[in-house]
Amino acid sequence: MSRSENASAEKDSALKVPSSSEPNIGEEFPTDEKNLGDYALAAVESKNTLDTDDGFKFNEGDIMAILIDDDEHLPSLTLRMWVMAVCLGAFIAGVDAFFNMRFPTISITVVVIQVISWPLGQAWHYIVPAWTVTLPFDCSFSLNPGPFNYKEHTCIFIFCNVVISAGLVNNLVIEDTKYFKKDIGIGRQILFNMSCYIQSVGLVGIFRDVMITPAERVWPGVLSNIALFKTIYSRDNPVVHGWKMPRYIFFVIVFLGSFVYYWFPDLIFPFFSTIGAWISWCKPDSAALSQVFGVKTGLGLFPLTLDWTQITSINNPLTTPFFAVASMFVSFVFWIWIIMPGLYYQNHWETAHMPIMSNSVFDMHGKQYNFSEIVDRNWQLDKQKFESYSHAFMPVAFLMSLALGIAVFSSLVVHTVLKFYSEIWLPWVNRSRHEDIFNKAVRHYKEFPKWIYFVMIAVGLGLGFAFSEGWDDSPIDAGGYFVSVLIGSTMFVPLSLLEARANTIVSLQSFFEIVSANWYKGNAYTLLYFYSFGFSIIQHGMHMAQGAKMGHYMRVPPKHVMFLLLCGGIWAALVSPSVTGYLLHHIDDICTPHARNNMVCRKQKTAFNTHSMWGLFGSEIFAPGGRYDWVLWFFLVGALVPIVHFVWCKFRPNTWVRRFDPILFFGGAANIPGVTGYNFSCWFATAAVFNYFIHRKYTSWWRKYNLVSSVALDSGVAIAAILIYFCVVYTGGSKNYSWWGTQVAKEGCDAQGCPHFSKIIPKPDGYEF
Repeated sequence: MSRSENASAEKDSALKVPSSSEPNIGEEFPTDEKNLGDYALAAVESKNTLDTDDGFKFNEGDIMAILIDDDEHLPSLTLRMWVMAVCLGAFIAGVDAFFNMRFPTISITVVVIQVISWPLGQAWHYIVPAWTVTLPFDCSFSLNPGPFNYKEHTCIFIFCNVVISAGLVNNLVIEDTKYFKKDIGIGRQILFNMSCYIQSVGLVGIFRDVMITPAERVWPGVLSNIALFKTIYSRDNPVVHGWKMPRYIFFVIVFLGSFVYYWFPDLIFPFFSTIGAWISWCKPDSAALSQVFGVKTGLGLFPLTLDWTQITSINNPLTTPFFAVASMFVSFVFWIWIIMPGLYYQNHWETAHMPIMSNSVFDMHGKQYNFSEIVDRNWQLDKQKFESYSHAFMPVAFLMSLALGIAVFSSLVVHTVLKFYSEIWLPWVNRSRHEDIFNKAVRHYKEFPKWIYFVMIAVGLGLGFAFSEGWDDSPIDAGGYFVSVLIGSTMFVPLSLLEARANTIVSLQSFFEIVSANWYKGNAYTLLYFYSFGFSIIQHGMHMAQGAKMGHYMRVPPKHVMFLLLCGGIWAALVSPSVTGYLLHHIDDICTPHARNNMVCRKQKTAFNTHSMWGLFGSEIFAPGGRYDWVLWFFLVGALVPIVHFVWCKFRPNTWVRRFDPILFFGGAANIPGVTGYNFSCWFATAAVFNYFIHRKYTSWWRKYNLVSSVALDSGVAIAAILIYFCVVYTGGSKNYSWWGTQVAKEGCDAQGCPHFSKIIPKPDGYEF
């Protein structure tokens, strides 16, 4: 049997999928979290179509539509792949570190590497001679192993996806150096990151059969990237609903349109980006209008933006299952558009003296809190300075974000306990359940034994203990390090399972800060590292799991995938802190209001405020009897909701309630105040059109073009952003470009954050330290 016939037979035996050229809505696959292999068996036996949740979740038919025929003889770990991965990884790390300090921040995603690596690979094939280099012990490699193939391309993606996940790494270096003014050195930062990356690889390897191989672990975030691979390497062109256009032509058109259009909201007509605030622009001095319709410090009640980056500020709505989008939008409406304004306008905790939507901390004069005024040389709280300077006050959006972050943790823990047997234990101990086409394709490849991953975790722990105990001025002790890593390792699998089904990441920052604030009282600097150790393992591990799922879909040998993840982590640990450290020491006035090209480090300053607030006096104002002790009740609220949901679904399994996700109910609104109402509403509307209406009514069109649209829009914007900044903004070409459209969003109450009452905050009764 030929390779193509064998692949076809495997597809038919694995799962019958409606042909893309013959749309049949009635034969869609179920969109709940059942094992799709089990569903296929049930469908064959019963000859009936099972009930579906139309449009609410991606199903295997959607994934099969972007499947590429496998060729197990294609090389993957070639010299060409390694050279391109290492060089492009360093390039993207440098660009991302640079943009990470700029405001507004531009996130450079791995799709940029995916787009530019294809022509580079083709150029290598046509230019480099096909010479074979002989090595000792009968080893050799070829300088040009043939045409650039999709497995090499996938390996570059996996490697660079790890390198680009260094946002937390960069932020740590900036906070340590510029705000806490400690500067422990790049060498120790590399040691810190090496420890976290190696442990993350070990965790992914140990739990691979829980997070990667099961068919129901879809990981929707990588589907658009697979669609791009399909666009590049496949020329099949089914006609869907009268559309004959090939995927690659469609991609080029959308990519060019996205690239050209982004020049308007980013440079020419900046008001396009925040046009949802137009009502507040009509009367810019009106505090009420800015609080309701403003998009910077307001609720953003008018759902309109003409900027793709604003729509995707939460995540990409075209790759996010609609059940997740709906759950998060309901969360936002309930907590932010209903509950929060009631608290604000009743002036609970004096919040009406501050902007309704802000992540800053304020003093009693309505100015941003200067934490350097209340600490000693070691950044320990000085109570006398604290009393003479000012008490610290938090706006209502900041408080709601903290409370919901606490609820997310307890909800996630309870949900994991309730679903532990079905979601974690069974997949781990019973690999025979993983019988989809992708597992059949990679089954003949060997995997690393599990003990290797335990060794990696031991090595990572050893490096972490060396960091925490190897210097007298270490920012954290061994006990704190170990507890932080333990928390991060424990929560890694539940958080990964959430992203695997919902393309959504929730933060556990509040929980880490609570633990550290009560352990290291009055010590914000130690809190920074306690949080960073635990959360780094989670963040890096989830990016690695995402890459491992990409390799699984593209049938890259599992050994190659895990080796790439390890090498990518080591390279990221070396490159990212080095690049960030170089920028900090070679750009004048960086991370200050006087920095050129808006290199003001606003995101890092916000994180510094949060860490300082919790670290210096979080153990007092958030503890029982403290000013903001009410946020602790959300531990109980977050724990009760998944229990009620579980019991309800047990006795009423066929109701709409089963589509409700308790974790997303809290985690969705916890994204504030970084995103506001118009971000949520536009994001929801876009997902509803594509992932509900079109997915339900025009399924074949959706399978052929939707994910291609997603990656084309993202890559067009990302490449345009790089060119606009370095060719126009950085060179000073836009310095004198100013008119109403460039200034309107920077003026008025929305930009200034006008409060409901006066900015002078009266000292509340009983607020003693």
